[in-house]
Amino acid sequence: MPDETAPRIAILHQGCVPNYREAFFARLGAIPDRDYVVFHGDPEPGSGVVAAKPPFAFHDRFVRNRFLRIAGRRLVYQPVFLRVALGGYDALVIGHEIKYFVNLALLFWFRLLGKPVLFWGFGTGQDFWDESRGTLGKSFTRCVNAAKNLLVRMASGYLAYTESGVATVERAGMPRDRIAVLNNTIDLTDEIAGHARAQALDRGALRRALGVTPDAVVFVFVGRLLAGKRVEELIRAIGPLRRKGMDVQALIVGDGPERTALEAEAAGDARFLGAIHDVASISRIFRAADALVIPGYVGLAVNRAFAHGLPVITMRSDWHSPEIDYVEDGVNGLILASGDGFVAGLARFAADPALRQRLAQGAVATRERLDLGRMVDAFDGAVARALAPSDRPSFRARPA
Repeated sequence: MPDETAPRIAILHQGCVPNYREAFFARLGAIPDRDYVVFHGDPEPGSGVVAAKPPFAFHDRFVRNRFLRIAGRRLVYQPVFLRVALGGYDALVIGHEIKYFVNLALLFWFRLLGKPVLFWGFGTGQDFWDESRGTLGKSFTRCVNAAKNLLVRMASGYLAYTESGVATVERAGMPRDRIAVLNNTIDLTDEIAGHARAQALDRGALRRALGVTPDAVVFVFVGRLLAGKRVEELIRAIGPLRRKGMDVQALIVGDGPERTALEAEAAGDARFLGAIHDVASISRIFRAADALVIPGYVGLAVNRAFAHGLPVITMRSDWHSPEIDYVEDGVNGLILASGDGFVAGLARFAADPALRQRLAQGAVATRERLDLGRMVDAFDGAVARALAPSDRPSFRARPA
């Protein structure tokens, strides 16, 4: 843990500590030169986020989040203003989401005092839920993004998830040298070790245990069964592929509000395994599979798949999370057109053993750059630069 003279940095991000983020904060908290304090509460209802449970191996402060619904959108009130503003913090890291409106008050307060504030977010202005919103809802999102762009000009720096967010943040007025690309990831240590152990297991025996035929090409989905994941597209593709004489099978790992409808639609074209979280079980499933297929919105499941040497197949979309940057079409996965193009792409994958082998090799190679230690170093380096007295921008907003 940092010593008492180290600069103190308050972090308010995502409203909670997601279970996949705990290892990141633990490594950040082990840095002796800065004292990072994470403010967290309960996750947003219906978000699907699973919060890690304390005690934590880093400095944290619990907050009783309050969720408000206004005009079909959710605002989050975190009663932290006085705790942060008067807590002796030297810098602030906040999520780039306006729904956490107390963060905006803290942004103005810290910049008024000449203290650095860094945004941490996608950088793309993307709103996953906009895909299901009407014209009015999408227009409101554009207004929100315009407001975010104004706020970016006040910040000291930006912590972008991946390279895809950099151009958008630059257009909002943030100089490139104040944007750090984190290459968002999770701790893949256990996943990589699980992959190594699973390679020693008999693939045929694992397939028999899962009800899969020995020579089938197996597509697996892992994640929450949400409408935005479009799992039905995978299920609907299995029938046409089988009618072409292909031995293909689908495994669905996960649970969620769409499960009942998906099981009814599958009618035997997919095997549902329920929610599975332990690494050993996931490793065995991935060992039995040939590709992770998420037709819709992809996220950190991409990183997990690559840790297990599994290619990722998805559809081209404007609604993916930043982790889509890691999927290189024809290198470690396939990014396919929707409709007939998706079915044709799965058929091409199933019919070509050399393609499957090449993409699997690409997946293993990709995991080497998705290192949590590098993400921690990038984050801490950006904060250190923002804290340097000569590097602090003025409070005055930059010109457009």
